[in-house]
Amino acid sequence: MLAGYLSGQTANGKGLLRVAEAHRDGRPLRDVILDQTVPLTSEDRHSRMFLPGFARPGSASLFAGVWLDLAETFGRLDEVGVDVIIDAGRIGPYGVPGPLLEYAALTCLVLRSNLRSVMSARVHAGSFQDSALLSGARPARGLVVVGAGTPYGKEEISKALGIPVVAAIAHDPSSAAHLSDGRPRHRHFDSSPLSKTLHTSASSLFTHLQRTAEKIRN
Repeated sequence: MLAGYLSGQTANGKGLLRVAEAHRDGRPLRDVILDQTVPLTSEDRHSRMFLPGFARPGSASLFAGVWLDLAETFGRLDEVGVDVIIDAGRIGPYGVPGPLLEYAALTCLVLRSNLRSVMSARVHAGSFQDSALLSGARPARGLVVVGAGTPYGKEEISKALGIPVVAAIAHDPSSAAHLSDGRPRHRHFDSSPLSKTLHTSASSLFTHLQRTAEKIRN
């Protein structure tokens, strides 16, 4: 994010490592998390903030005891009107931190529609499906397919992995470069396949979140 969309801006030392330090000192995490964010946009209508990850891979090992409290704090941010979206990156040998899966209202696995991506996702599909909320309820799980139909369709992928496809995003490298590498938006960005499918996917994910909330209430 910093090296891409934010065009190499520095986080000025902000991020998860400072959150870990606050946890070690016994400070409430909610205010610390908000203080450690970096603005993504200057829009007045919506505030979009980014909490940077670790600057060094080894720092993640210092976070093992923090995930649970962090996940609980993210959950409480909903009470003050803050929605939290976590990009957990690629699934490593130890998977995704359990508390993040347990507390998430919806967890999605993003993959391409080719054989290599589907087979790689299949390796982790079991652990991805088996995690459960601390309350015992079944959390919502879904797939986000990039470039559906090249060659496998959404139904084929869902059947192979046993997980429903909840959103599909166009494979549109020239438009995606604006978000991934900070390249200038081309003049047709707003009407590009990527932009259109991002809006459609956001609506689809919101609908799934509403259904999950209704199930929990009932």
